[in-house]
Amino acid sequence: MDILFYALLFAVVAFALVRFVFAGRRQKAKFAYLPDRFVVFDLETTGLDPNKHEIIEIGAIRVNRDSEMHETFQTLVIPKKRVPRKITEITGIDQKMIDADGQSLEKALKDFLDFIGDLPLVAFNAEFDMSFLRRAADMHSLQFKNQVSCALKMSRRAWPGRKSYRLGDLAKDGNLSNENTHRALGDSQRTLIVYVAAASTLGTSN
Repeated sequence: MDILFYALLFAVVAFALVRFVFAGRRQKAKFAYLPDRFVVFDLETTGLDPNKHEIIEIGAIRVNRDSEMHETFQTLVIPKKRVPRKITEITGIDQKMIDADGQSLEKALKDFLDFIGDLPLVAFNAEFDMSFLRRAADMHSLQFKNQVSCALKMSRRAWPGRKSYRLGDLAKDGNLSNENTHRALGDSQRTLIVYVAAASTLGTSN
């Protein structure tokens, strides 16, 4: 846990300064193996099965490694079925929010594709998120061809022997904020820090 805490603390400090590059070649080298630009994203869904359940929120951060500017993306998505009460209890997203601010799945996917371009993607549990994205994209004759890195798999390699690799537990052990937990943009922020910490430990971006 101590190794994890200091690794995450290192990443928190880096992003508290809102940039990846510090003065001096030695510090800059710590981030040299990260892509120049990449997108960390997260989805909120109505369940765990992409063949039965639906995306209700997409959140993402487009990271510019050598800049102070990092853009964000967030949208609610209108599902075909009403948002289940259990999902509202977990995420805080209810049907009224969807009705007021949601957009169609096709529009959300096209906007997200425009946001990410051909940049590498990072998700916490990439297999889960990409299964929903690809299923949704197939429904609208769209494609996601981006390279994808999984922060969960990297965490298991970076810190073997942990009892839990859930994002919430990693964030808790790293003393990260739990603000907007189970919201796509908030979880993207935590995933970004975990990813950078894991990548720093492993010396690789995937």
